[in-house]
Amino acid sequence: MEKVSLYRKYRPNDFKNLVGQDITKSTLVNAFKNNHVSHAYLFSGPRGTGKTSTARLVAKSLNCASPEDGYDPCNECEFCMDISAGKLIDIIEIDAASNRGINEVRDLREKINYAPTRSKCKVYIIDEVHMMTNDAFNALLKTLEEPPDHAYFILATTELHKIPETIVSRCQSFDFKRITKEILINRLAYISEQEGIKSEKKALEAIARYVDGGMRDAIGLLEQLQTDNELTLKMVQEMLGLSNTGMLESLFDAIIGNKTGDALKIVQDLHIAGSDLRQFIHDFVEILRQKMLDAINNNKKDDVPRIIEMIEIFQSSGRNLTSSIPQLPLEIAVIKSTKGFHEAPKDPAKNAAPVKSGTEPTKSLPQAQTRVQPPAPDSPRAQTKVQPPDSPPATTKPQTQASPSSTGPEQGQPKSKEAVAENKREHKSLNFDLDSIKNSWPRIPERIKTPSLRMSLKSASPIEVKDNTLTLQFTTNFHKEKVMENDCRVELEAIVKDLFGKDIKIDAIVREVEIKPVVDKPETFVPPPPQNMPNAKNSGGKAKKDDEMLDQALDIFGGKVV
Repeated sequence: MEKVSLYRKYRPNDFKNLVGQDITKSTLVNAFKNNHVSHAYLFSGPRGTGKTSTARLVAKSLNCASPEDGYDPCNECEFCMDISAGKLIDIIEIDAASNRGINEVRDLREKINYAPTRSKCKVYIIDEVHMMTNDAFNALLKTLEEPPDHAYFILATTELHKIPETIVSRCQSFDFKRITKEILINRLAYISEQEGIKSEKKALEAIARYVDGGMRDAIGLLEQLQTDNELTLKMVQEMLGLSNTGMLESLFDAIIGNKTGDALKIVQDLHIAGSDLRQFIHDFVEILRQKMLDAINNNKKDDVPRIIEMIEIFQSSGRNLTSSIPQLPLEIAVIKSTKGFHEAPKDPAKNAAPVKSGTEPTKSLPQAQTRVQPPAPDSPRAQTKVQPPDSPPATTKPQTQASPSSTGPEQGQPKSKEAVAENKREHKSLNFDLDSIKNSWPRIPERIKTPSLRMSLKSASPIEVKDNTLTLQFTTNFHKEKVMENDCRVELEAIVKDLFGKDIKIDAIVREVEIKPVVDKPETFVPPPPQNMPNAKNSGGKAKKDDEMLDQALDIFGGKVV
């Protein structure tokens, strides 16, 4: 006896065994009971949710010799048995992925007018109908709208948005939903019992979560993963790369508790064990989603922003798993989520010496010395930053914050009051004119994050400032076009605004290259005076230099001294 796959063996053969699509089932059953069956149906929904199986049930019910209760196929007459075996010639199943052109539709239109050979009616089941061409759809329109009385159409697709509205309007549409986990688990348990497979309930739950609502995939995995009629949770986790629920919860607790070291150790253990990090991130995001929904339902709204931030961070890390170091994106996500990247003393001023009221601060503070130390004479900051004459001396105001270039806050962190004041003073001291821009230009590429933009700016030089527009000159058109791309231009304008405190626009031109001849011909050549003339008072070195110039001229023009 030929061995049949479990998902084919347990495909529903009547409406009673059709599970997970209650609304669709009840609507079709009522149509058969009231004799209001449509000539064209459109079944849409995710893969493995029962679209083709339901189409075959409709075909059975239309042709069954003695349907039960007027709608359910008996599965005993020759028509039902031939349809189950795929032998009935009047049930035509078409794969639109390989029969998508207008010629196939023309052939269908010619043959549809012929009466059924044996059964009551012809049924055309067109699977993946969205793969058909526009010409094929147009050729099908009239036949679909007014087919012969003996013909029925059932179209199935996983991508409803690709079906023309003219086709959708001529069909009765049914949306097949993802099958719930509870229904999947019950169905898998029933099949396991029928096949004598000893399956752990947690193993079936893991499969139900993994397939995301697809019954066919769930039954296929049950058959694939069982070994010697046994299926355990450990077997499912190892074969599918699923994560241990306890490890997911441990990682969540470590992140919520800001225990960066513990969370990184979990990631390291996953990497050493050879776990599928992409699947782990997927499972962890699913845990975070459930935590977020629980927090909302339990009115713990203060926890929601933190969980949403974690979801965004880990989803971003999942897209970056192509790194040469597989676990690196996950480790970065852990550090960001545990706030480990800005664990710093909350009040740096605690280490400073106390200052009595009414007295000047001591000049022995190390950080204050760092702030009042003048910059190097050749640095861009020394060239462009000029302290206003009415500002107080640096020693009269205590400074306990280090310079932004050495201990500045991480990007995205709120700046301190001292840093904000420093930025304001810097903006005030930098005038938005061509000279200031030229002097400050070396500082701009250093702040660029996009490597290609930073490289292109090396060939640029500011040449004009007019009406809040800064014009840059480039040596090549390639670098100009790169800088003028929307994302690059916006990034550059934001950095210039941050430096000068003014909204500006960037424009660019390419420097015209002057083409010169390989050899510049002098207008006239005047040979040096002879040394015996009265005005020839050159030294020996001068005479030697004149001789060299004469030799060069002779080499260029090919002449000789007469």
